[in-house]
Amino acid sequence: MNKYKNFLIIKVFLVLIFILIPSFNNAKEILIYADSISYDNEENIIARGNAKIFQDNKLILSDLIIVNRVESKIILPTKFTFKDEADNYFEGENGYFLKNLETAEFDNPKIRLQDGSRLIGKKLKRNGKIDIISKGVYTPCNSRIKIGNFICPTWQLEGEKILHDNDHLFLYQKHSKMRVLNTPVFYIPYIVTPSPLRKERKSGFLTPSLALNFFDTKTSQSTSFPYYFNIDIDKELLFTPVINYGGGVDASQRFIFDYNQILSGGNFKTDLTFDSNFENKNNNKWLSDASLITNYNKNINEKYRINIDSAIQTSKNYIQITKPNDELSYTNSLSTNFNLEGFNLRNIDDQLNISLNFYQTNQENEDNKTIPTVFPKIKYFSGYDNQYGRISNSSFEFYNIFREKSTAVHAKKQQKFSHTYNIKKEIVKYNSKISLDTEIYNQIFNTENKLTSSNNYKTGSYYRLFPILGISAESPFKLNKYNSNLTFKPSLNVVLSPGISNSNKLSNEDSTNNDFNLDNIYVLNRYSGNDKMDNSKRITFGLSAYTANFNTNLYQSYEFTNNSNFHKEQGNDNNLSDLLGSIEYFKKNKISYNFRYDLNESYLKKQNVSLNTFTQLGEFNLSYLDENSKINNIINKDTETINYSFLSKKFSKFSKINVTGLYDLKKEINKEYTVSYSYFDECFGINIDFNRKSYEEDNLKPQDILTLMFSFKNIGSYKSTNLAVSENDKQDIEWENIETDNAKFEKN
Repeated sequence: MNKYKNFLIIKVFLVLIFILIPSFNNAKEILIYADSISYDNEENIIARGNAKIFQDNKLILSDLIIVNRVESKIILPTKFTFKDEADNYFEGENGYFLKNLETAEFDNPKIRLQDGSRLIGKKLKRNGKIDIISKGVYTPCNSRIKIGNFICPTWQLEGEKILHDNDHLFLYQKHSKMRVLNTPVFYIPYIVTPSPLRKERKSGFLTPSLALNFFDTKTSQSTSFPYYFNIDIDKELLFTPVINYGGGVDASQRFIFDYNQILSGGNFKTDLTFDSNFENKNNNKWLSDASLITNYNKNINEKYRINIDSAIQTSKNYIQITKPNDELSYTNSLSTNFNLEGFNLRNIDDQLNISLNFYQTNQENEDNKTIPTVFPKIKYFSGYDNQYGRISNSSFEFYNIFREKSTAVHAKKQQKFSHTYNIKKEIVKYNSKISLDTEIYNQIFNTENKLTSSNNYKTGSYYRLFPILGISAESPFKLNKYNSNLTFKPSLNVVLSPGISNSNKLSNEDSTNNDFNLDNIYVLNRYSGNDKMDNSKRITFGLSAYTANFNTNLYQSYEFTNNSNFHKEQGNDNNLSDLLGSIEYFKKNKISYNFRYDLNESYLKKQNVSLNTFTQLGEFNLSYLDENSKINNIINKDTETINYSFLSKKFSKFSKINVTGLYDLKKEINKEYTVSYSYFDECFGINIDFNRKSYEEDNLKPQDILTLMFSFKNIGSYKSTNLAVSENDKQDIEWENIETDNAKFEKN
């Protein structure tokens, strides 16, 4: 019986395909499936029970489908589901589709777009690629929040009319109102946003912003109307005019141009900001202040790469005022840098670097005349030559550095040409590795107006030949009888160099940020540059022990040179240096201890303990630093601090907490700490960040910064200015509209 019934259905289905359907739609064939297919007296096709209509990649599902062949209309009197060719799903009832499925009208539409966003309304009209929803609601949120007896998404946009352009992929909303947690937060008569399905960029206005600023009894306002230019597939420009008015002050304007371009093998970006007073007729200076920040990167060919970074401003602190979140706001000097890098020019591993550097101070108490200009600085590394078991290379360096006036430590002008020849040979024999190292420096300096220790300015040319020789040996071994996993490695290093002290007639331009530590204890020239040279004759000895999860080191050196520059400058007062050591354990957690111990004075000069651990709550980092020094048994430096941080794992699915801080144990003050909370679900995000900086002086109160940022998927983010202000420190509270990275939103 069932076989007969199935055969009958198949027979009816085949008849509909080959006879009835071609006359219904000559352009595109449609297929009909159903548990029961029949005709009424008007020759309409009636499909009942699990009815389906297919056309290309489109599909309609319903319990009842009526095909009106006369009007070429598909009538859907009950609930149905429609899938279009882009895998967007529509639900509705009491509606119809025309024969090509491009024109439709139905009630109570519920649309789920390909990315998971949803559109719901009272009525939908479809005309080709345009969907018009009456009394519509849009949200990308899947999550629901129960408020009283009402269940709602985290946020949604409600519109009197919502037009979804499936072709150009835009959402047009009329009389739009945003609700967050079912609470209205703003209304806008008309808004255009990219469709969640949109992958390409398009020119147009972005969301405008309005800020109200209150000063006592005066109120001023600022309005911005950002406009985005999609210039080409590789070029874009964001133009943001900001208009200030009211408050009893002259109106002013700020214009921001943010241009980005993708280059073949690089990119170009420039940010121009300037303030003006166009309407002030009594002021001939229409340009008040301006800044220009530029970055250009490009691979010229397979051997050369160029980079240009520039940041200039017409007055001090302008970038700090206009771009407080920019990294340049926290640097001491702005700069313009030109860098040309070359690779594999003569040898496979050689490298060329040419740079030009111009600086400009942005701090009120600094003198621009002492800021250096580097024009140019050239470095060339010849690459490694491996012959007869030895490795050699050469380095060439030239710089021309000048400033308007000399300082207490720097000359007005200095040029240097330096050639460094390095050769190294390793011998492995008798279970030991012996290394022979040589560095030979040939240098010519030309210096103008260098202040010496006798308070005289010297000008002249100087030549320096400075060879440094070193030999080191290490012999690892194991005590298998006690612990076969533990390896011991004693080592010895002897360094010989001329005992000539560094001349104070030369300006030290590159040997900065020097430190006596385990990283450079075996380096021939322990200075970070070569304007100053390490004139040491010394022997260094040490012992290391390690396993797969444990490592410890103990090193010390003895200076034969009584006037060793580096040795004395780093606080080693006797020929026998301070003892350097470290202990480290790393498995699931990491614990390390580093110390520097003065054997002559019998005290710890420096010790640092750090802990990094992962727990069920999150990641903890703790670092303790104790540092002090003595002169004639009197402590002149005493520092004891704790750095701490905690980054929680996600809790309640989407939440995280981050805490960082620096506590001064000696002054008993928490110098700085930050507490942050973030929540990011699939459509909504919130960041609350609180930062406090405290000062030792009693007359200086702590500086508090509290910011709040809301992020809406496909819409943007709104970040506040500092909210932590008192009644006496009245401050503008503004909301900055910034772009949101949709990758931050978590997927269910």
